[in-house]
Amino acid sequence: MRPAPTRLREALELLGGLYTTFAQFLAFRADLLGAAYLAELRQVRLAAPSVSRDAFIDQLRSGYPAAVADELIGGLDAEPVWATEHRTAFRAWHQGRRLVLQVANPAVPDADLKAFSAGIAHLGHKDLIRATAPETIAQFTEWLRQSEPLSQERNYLSVLGRFRGETLADYPAPLEDLSTDNLLAWPWVEGVPVAQLVGKGDSEVVTKIAAAVLEQYCSLAIIDAALDLDQMALTRDGRIVMHRVSRAMAVPPPQVNTGMKYLAAVLLGESAAMVQTLVPLAAGQPSPEQEKELMNLLSGIEPELKVHLWFPRAAAAFESNWMALAKLMKKRPLYLDSLHRNLEAVGYWNAAAVAAGGPMADAIADAHGPVVARVLRTQAGLLANRRAATEWATGAGLLAFGAMREMNRVAEEIRDNNLTMGVDIRESSGTGAGEAGAGNRTARMGVLIGLLLVVLLVSLRWGAEAGAAPMQLAKLASVAAIAGLFWLVAKLG
Repeated sequence: MRPAPTRLREALELLGGLYTTFAQFLAFRADLLGAAYLAELRQVRLAAPSVSRDAFIDQLRSGYPAAVADELIGGLDAEPVWATEHRTAFRAWHQGRRLVLQVANPAVPDADLKAFSAGIAHLGHKDLIRATAPETIAQFTEWLRQSEPLSQERNYLSVLGRFRGETLADYPAPLEDLSTDNLLAWPWVEGVPVAQLVGKGDSEVVTKIAAAVLEQYCSLAIIDAALDLDQMALTRDGRIVMHRVSRAMAVPPPQVNTGMKYLAAVLLGESAAMVQTLVPLAAGQPSPEQEKELMNLLSGIEPELKVHLWFPRAAAAFESNWMALAKLMKKRPLYLDSLHRNLEAVGYWNAAAVAAGGPMADAIADAHGPVVARVLRTQAGLLANRRAATEWATGAGLLAFGAMREMNRVAEEIRDNNLTMGVDIRESSGTGAGEAGAGNRTARMGVLIGLLLVVLLVSLRWGAEAGAAPMQLAKLASVAAIAGLFWLVAKLG
């Protein structure tokens, strides 16, 4: 008899429609399924209905003036560049530029979702209990409906377009003169498919994807809840380009800073801080009882063995946290599960690149430098608000882990009005003078970053309570500290 994971994949492929979409939803859900199931589900190709080329042409004719429609139709590709459950897109030429033209597919009828929910309940295998639970089906429905309105996608892309050229990855930039309520148009950016590079062992490109995932959460307060290698390419100048943002959703603003602290705590391996930030992310309000229970669950969870597969430490840590959280809370915010899902996906792509001959580099850990530099660069304007700046400085600083461990302790003491100074420097235990020198340099830079953060936080607090002249001095000290932090973090990255 064939293994259960293979039978599940074959059943979902045979049923098609919403069932293959459900396979896409489950593909990296380590909180719901084991590694063997995830490996099978990643092989499922979405069999989504698409708008036919003739129907697409009819929409072009009804949406644009005749001359514009004729030009677009004349340069329209024979086949769609993608067809998902909610979108169909073709490439075309307009005024010498290669464009993407995208329309919305008809929304999934409620009756189809009801029939799917009834059908999925018949998957009674013991391994699928969490994957077919009512809470999971409810979250799948939320995930499915998230991307149906074309207007919502346009709004997200317009927000991302404000940061064009500043973000660590490039996103679609809608053309206002060609985008309507029923059609979205943006320039097509050429690049090498990222999936192809990963298959050749390019670990560096996975680090760039990890940086984009962290930046979305920490700096843009957005998550792509259906991140896929097939939607990404690497441009000639070495930047990741997202050809589409399949299922964007917002992160609640209060949870951005908490999430930054959670990410840093995981990378640092600080269990207490990790639990104290993960529970508020999942439940909204901190609960000592839930924190204690989550800590107990974490101590009992063993990292899932990936047979014949090297798996990065950071992704394994996020996976264990996610599995423990799933045992504690059946219902969790979609944005939090999507963050874990994307980090898990990065872990598998990281492992695939290593398996293809790439270096054993931990992509999520290596991505912290560019992300911290980006946060420092974009959030300096918060200096005008003392409270916001103090919270931001703590969160952004905590992302720079490793050599910044001492900074974390000092920042927490300042926040609690208990300022003490102390530095813990440990020499690196490298086998050669070069390794020892690099370790000492990182330690020294970490200490400097910690001291600069102290200057920043003290200046923000003291300056707000001082007179006019001292306040100006405090502002100058804050700006100098920000500049120093940016330079040092860039050096570490």
